Amino acid sequence: MADDRRGAVDVLRGSRILAYSIGALSLIAGIVLIFWTDRTLVFVARLAGVLLLVVGLSEVFEAITTHRKGSMWGLFLLRGVINVGFGVALLLWSDITLSALVWLFGLDLVITAIVAFVLATQVGADQGRSTLVLRGAVSLVFGIMVMAWPSTTLTVLAILVGIQLILFGLLLLFSGWQLSKATVVEAV
Repeated sequence: MADDRRGAVDVLRGSRILAYSIGALSLIAGIVLIFWTDRTLVFVARLAGVLLLVVGLSEVFEAITTHRKGSMWGLFLLRGVINVGFGVALLLWSDITLSALVWLFGLDLVITAIVAFVLATQVGADQGRSTLVLRGAVSLVFGIMVMAWPSTTLTVLAILVGIQLILFGLLLLFSGWQLSKATVVEAV
């Protein structure tokens, strides 16, 4: 039983170090994004590329593993493949695709809206049709706005990602501090 307790303390200690490390890096990256937005847009493009790649791969996986007759899994597969393609393009050509980032992001929102509208026609009112229509309408409006104001969108996107990274970093630093307290209590 003492060995189990010792193992738990070691796991917490390792988690604490990881939380501090990732928290500090996220905090620094967020500050850099907010205060040097014009110099870090390539970073934002690469970050968006990674995000689209991960989202696309998970959509492809979900479409393949959950496809059933009449489930519209083909639309999810198509969206996933498109997101993977966009993600790869942003990763490989991020320095020349900053303007494309805006269009790809806007197009992804429009595709999300179309998928939501199509799915809304396939489900009943008691199965969330109104939620799908609302989600589609919001995605469509934001998609059009993103494509209408591309330079403003890039700046806002960089600032929002910066804020998210700062909040994530602070949360992880706090978690590391909490884990430090847990290791001290457990060690006693």
